[in-house]
Amino acid sequence: MNSSIIPLIENNVTFSPYYFYNDFIKKVADFYQNHEKEEKIQFRLALDSDFDFIGKNFFIDPISLPLLLSLSLQLKNYHKSPLSLFLSNNYGTVNIIEFLYRSDFFHLVGDNKNPTFPLGKNIFDYNEAYLGGFKGQGQRIEHKIRCYSILDDNLQLKLNNILDEEAQRDFLVEHYTYKVKEHYGILLNENDNTGNYTNDFVEILAELITNGVLHSKSDTFSLMFSDKYKTKFSISDSGIGLYDSLDKKNNNHFYKKFILLNSLSQTFNLKVSEHIKLSLLAIFETLFYSMLKDRKGLFDLMCNVVINCGGYFRLHNNNAQVIISSRMLNDIQVLYETRALILNTHNAILFGQIPEKDFIIKMQELEAKSRQQIIQLATSIFKKFSQDVKFSSIRLFEVKFRGVHIEVEIPNSNNTK
Repeated sequence: MNSSIIPLIENNVTFSPYYFYNDFIKKVADFYQNHEKEEKIQFRLALDSDFDFIGKNFFIDPISLPLLLSLSLQLKNYHKSPLSLFLSNNYGTVNIIEFLYRSDFFHLVGDNKNPTFPLGKNIFDYNEAYLGGFKGQGQRIEHKIRCYSILDDNLQLKLNNILDEEAQRDFLVEHYTYKVKEHYGILLNENDNTGNYTNDFVEILAELITNGVLHSKSDTFSLMFSDKYKTKFSISDSGIGLYDSLDKKNNNHFYKKFILLNSLSQTFNLKVSEHIKLSLLAIFETLFYSMLKDRKGLFDLMCNVVINCGGYFRLHNNNAQVIISSRMLNDIQVLYETRALILNTHNAILFGQIPEKDFIIKMQELEAKSRQQIIQLATSIFKKFSQDVKFSSIRLFEVKFRGVHIEVEIPNSNNTK
């Protein structure tokens, strides 16, 4: 097989987020290390030849697709032209081809200009002749890959007429709140664990999409998928990453950027390169910053998933990933209680219940308290990584995957917590 063609899936190996981070990205990196700079990478749906699929099993975890699209868009932009994607439609792959087709994958990655479907991003060149002969298997219309872009719905033009940055954010949050409710509301309501928190999830996801589109200047891909056991969700952008995003923030009376990161850095004893260390510490700085805000965001998503829904929350930034689950419930619960006090304090100043001077004093107290709690959580996680890498909540990667990538898994029934 041509060494410049990378298979997406292999026999009996699920193309999952785990496979994506631990194997697939390495193959992509190896290609660029072993080929001339101008040689363009190519992809193939499956490894085997078209005539060798009997008895083969090929699988894709749907929530890995936003990751694949985010990476592929980065590579397409690097080469300044679409990448080749070689398809196979036969006994072994027809179900995958059909799922990808019905989830709007091919509309998004191709050159579709029909406004009835998602507009194409010209990420891949592929042969449309393979898109047929399907078995007609049932697939929920909610199981679609979504792309949120500043170029959609005349958003860029509308934002150009709004001079204030905070007003721009408010406009986008309102726009994406409607979109998120339309795209994911049914799936969230159907889940026993998320049903009571649907409005919270809608509010938070609209905020995260706005962050990706407005601040990271990136198209943001997402997908929500439910089966018999779980509801899973992923969101991925290819923007500037958490550290550079934080670096653009302004200090205020109660947040001084990178104080927490620098404090963690002084006691950080893991033997990793500086860029990996920075990727990891920026995750905790971001959770800290999110915890202090008046808007619900990344921190609140983590707490809702782990505390209220008994799920898993994974946050990847450049070279590092942190996995939060019920194993850390006690530490997260303490943070959640402090977060409630912070939100109450923001509401108090919003509704004129306290003077600004008292608000600042109270927020400075809560900032110090929450900073120590985040440091305690991070220190505990680092210690466990030193003791047992395999079962740690940290994943560190030599290969950088630019941007911010979130994956969530929530059991469908209270009985499965």
